[in-house]
Amino acid sequence: ESFTLPANIDGNINTTSSDTNNGDISEGARAAVADWTLQLKFWGKSRFDEEAFNFLLDDIGYTRSRDGLFDDLLEDMVHADPNFDVSLRSISVDNLLQMYASEPYRIPDQAVFNNGEALMSFVEAIFRKADVTEDNVLDYDEVTQILRRLYGAEPTQKVIEEAFKALDLNGDGEVDFDEFKSFMLKANVNDVSDLSIPSVFNEAIISPSHSTDLEFVYELEKYCKAHRGVNHHLLRNLASEAFGKKKTADLLLRFLSAYSKFNSNFISNINALLETLDNLDHIEVLRENLEEEMGQYSETTLVEGEKLGIKRESIEGIPHRQLFIELVDLLETKLARSYSKFIPDYICEKLTHAIEESTKHGKLGLLAILYFGSELVVPQIYSYILDGLRLSMGLTNDEAKFFLLHIDMDKDHANALREIIVANCRTKAERLVLVKCTRLILDARVSFYDSLLKYGSEMSEPVFGVNAANHRCFSDISSRSSVLEMCSDHIKCATVLDVGCGDGHISRELLLRGATKTVGIDISSAMIEAASKHPERSRTEYYVVGDVAQLKLELLNTTNQTNLMPGALFDMGCFDVTIASFLFNYMSITEMNQCVGDIYSLTKPGGHFIFIVSHPVFNSGRGRDSRSYFADRDRLLEQQIEDDLKTNTYSKTLQDYTDAAITNGFEIVQLEEIMATPTATHLIVKLRKSSETSSSNNNANTLNMLPKKLTWSKAAMKHPHNAFVVKIPVEVKKELYIAALSAYEDGISVDKLDAAGYFPVNSFAALRTFSVSVRNRLLHETGLVLLKGLDLDTFSTLDTSDDPGQVAACSKLAYYIICSHIGTVDGSARGKLFDVKNNHINAMDGKNDNVLFSVSDCEATWHTDGASKDKVYDCVGLLCINPSRVGGKSKITNACNAFDSVEHILPKFMMHELTRPIPRDILENGKGRGNDNVGTQLSRTKAIMRLRLSYNSYPIYVTKKDRIRFRYMRHWIETAHEKIHWRLPTMLRIAMDVLDDTFTEGCCFYERLERGDILICNNSCVAHGRDAFQDLPGEPPRHLVRAW
Repeated sequence: ESFTLPANIDGNINTTSSDTNNGDISEGARAAVADWTLQLKFWGKSRFDEEAFNFLLDDIGYTRSRDGLFDDLLEDMVHADPNFDVSLRSISVDNLLQMYASEPYRIPDQAVFNNGEALMSFVEAIFRKADVTEDNVLDYDEVTQILRRLYGAEPTQKVIEEAFKALDLNGDGEVDFDEFKSFMLKANVNDVSDLSIPSVFNEAIISPSHSTDLEFVYELEKYCKAHRGVNHHLLRNLASEAFGKKKTADLLLRFLSAYSKFNSNFISNINALLETLDNLDHIEVLRENLEEEMGQYSETTLVEGEKLGIKRESIEGIPHRQLFIELVDLLETKLARSYSKFIPDYICEKLTHAIEESTKHGKLGLLAILYFGSELVVPQIYSYILDGLRLSMGLTNDEAKFFLLHIDMDKDHANALREIIVANCRTKAERLVLVKCTRLILDARVSFYDSLLKYGSEMSEPVFGVNAANHRCFSDISSRSSVLEMCSDHIKCATVLDVGCGDGHISRELLLRGATKTVGIDISSAMIEAASKHPERSRTEYYVVGDVAQLKLELLNTTNQTNLMPGALFDMGCFDVTIASFLFNYMSITEMNQCVGDIYSLTKPGGHFIFIVSHPVFNSGRGRDSRSYFADRDRLLEQQIEDDLKTNTYSKTLQDYTDAAITNGFEIVQLEEIMATPTATHLIVKLRKSSETSSSNNNANTLNMLPKKLTWSKAAMKHPHNAFVVKIPVEVKKELYIAALSAYEDGISVDKLDAAGYFPVNSFAALRTFSVSVRNRLLHETGLVLLKGLDLDTFSTLDTSDDPGQVAACSKLAYYIICSHIGTVDGSARGKLFDVKNNHINAMDGKNDNVLFSVSDCEATWHTDGASKDKVYDCVGLLCINPSRVGGKSKITNACNAFDSVEHILPKFMMHELTRPIPRDILENGKGRGNDNVGTQLSRTKAIMRLRLSYNSYPIYVTKKDRIRFRYMRHWIETAHEKIHWRLPTMLRIAMDVLDDTFTEGCCFYERLERGDILICNNSCVAHGRDAFQDLPGEPPRHLVRAW
């Protein structure tokens, strides 16, 4: 506790009321004050005295003891303002404002705390103070110094060794800054999406539990046909002769000369795939393909060719590779030039790399190359090329026979290969390989086209050597005022991302105009160094070197440098405003689309993205006819900035910019044309990410989607067994019994089980259908399902003498298989399944820190599962293996019904308590049995925990139209306030009392789960609880198994 926060942080969480002013309160608090004032008018009061307080309690139907309650509220006012006059026994509006400006209300809602800035800065301060050698690593002596300060006592040698081992994450014998910061923060983050997996491939497509082999193949085919590797603007421009006859013909020759390097490996890839196959039918398909590639055609094919004007003798017995070479020779003769010996290596570099990487995956990689990367898409690609050859060079069918044969035959080849693909995508692992390799190849095709445009351009690389000191660069003069003006309505208290930030001038200006934090990223290390060393740089101004074409990945890898807290921020959006000044002029269309997609993901719902570019039509006043306007897309063109300044930029159309915005999810808010100089016209665009839905274009996780609100009718609550109980069909149980016993006999545990990979195809045909209906109930109908009928004694049919835990092990296997078909089981926090048993630890005892109710026999009051701000779960499931003998009844209520009820009962200023950010206690990942190691103790020392808890703040209810998220456990709210040294606000206590009573009143299920029962709750709409229970001597202890 001897450390203090850096000076830029607003207090060190020990601020007093004198440090605050009424301008610090949130909009929600202001609305609460307005409602408070209105209620006083209704009661005929000018101040809130004890009589008005009792009016309030009467109005909301408060039935609990009122003894001392008003005195507690007055004490809240004293803590908020030491000058509060208690003797008046009443509260004014100004007093209420002061309360809302006090720590328990202000800090959880203040950006510097709820975005992790305060916590990360404090942890950095600890490290910097201990690092006396300033070498950015800690040795034993320096770690000892930290322990001495955090614990306030001399640590033992054993404690020092354990702490050092825990902090040294990579085991290299020293603790660097990233290791220390990552360990102390203990970010409970969702798995970072594998960026090699396209965002359209969510778990419903990738998991064989949720989609058939044919459904998966169809989705991957659809992805391929829509990919820019198949529909690139270069291909379309070549097909339409958009460059003019001469330029189109020249580009086609360059294209085919470079392409010959890529397609030369086709035969060797087929032969390599043949060596991996053992299915005779599949082998026959490939051999037929190989024969045609070598010029061995059926009579039917030869006759069809003759009808098209292709001479039989010109193709029969001639390998396709030779036909391709002859075509290139023909073009070279017609154009009187050759590029074969002059193709730069960079053009085919990524294609070559993609093929090499894919072949490392053996059969699956080769299938991706041959089917998804070639046979499926080549007919469309070759059709573009053929059209271009006909228009620009007048090729006959006989001269263009290579393309005609492939367009026709590759469709047949694709249909034949499809059967092989379907037979090799039966596990999630196989599907992931196919998707990754397919994307790699198609992205490499895009790179091939982009590189060809670059090669075909007469211009050189973009010129970046502009003298910034003389302010001659257009991004330094003409854009700044326009960008700043368009940001003005959104900049107050904003967190800003400056993409392509240069020397940070705009970032610094935005901080002066009210932004609270800026993060700048630029590929130039010299620019970042200049920005970082600027004499006017503030403490909340961060800069990192990075490639903005991989923006999100770069920011994820540099969170410790930028104080961006990993977790909820990256799932829901980190930035209120993003700016990009002339960045896209130096990016290809492909790179721009990737960058805009990342910006959308990183933008908060309702946030804005503002960018400026040179005008795509009036490009430095240079005349361009309509043909060149489209044909020049992605070409490097010289642009006149001023009389003595030129630069080369990638040409784009206006639609390229609007398409990048709209396809990635942005709304176009404003578009403005600016004549900066007589020779420079700019386009500035403001985009907005909708606040109506917070889901991103990436795979939806439970944080970036607000779930559907599900309420129960009176009929459902009166007849819960009819509404919620579902009997497991006989066919489903049979599949589960067979699968679980089979896996058990083979020694396969839940942790090693890949249900779709281990079991034969169609092992769960009935379960898959049944699971869809259960999932629909959980997400769209009742939000609660009690599955009955699973006979666990079936798993004791074998001799159990060798393994008395056989029934439990088989039960868990069957349970996991069910859960993995209903959804995706999360195993990141406490394993895929968690045993809910009494470990004889009292979770309610304040001395027992970091103890779950799941390992205790005490009562678990109304709650949802999960206390972390950064991680939530759609559903929670409980399997009963052994029921409790005394107590332990489960209770269920609907949190959506409760919200509607309390919203009708409570005035708005009381509802504010349930909808404002509130700190929750932190439960570390693991077994939840306390602080059983030095590492856990270190990150839970008082000084660290107070800031971790202030960060871990979120509302009990978040609602928007017909969407809602409910997250609650009163105990963790109370212990969090205790650990931060805050009084639990009386208003919050009363609101939670009313909420708890409403839950109890609406409880429609209060029963002890029976052996084999599976209870699954929607974790955003349903509150559940459990009575205290007692295990009896000689009886099997209560044993439930939880899945998230």
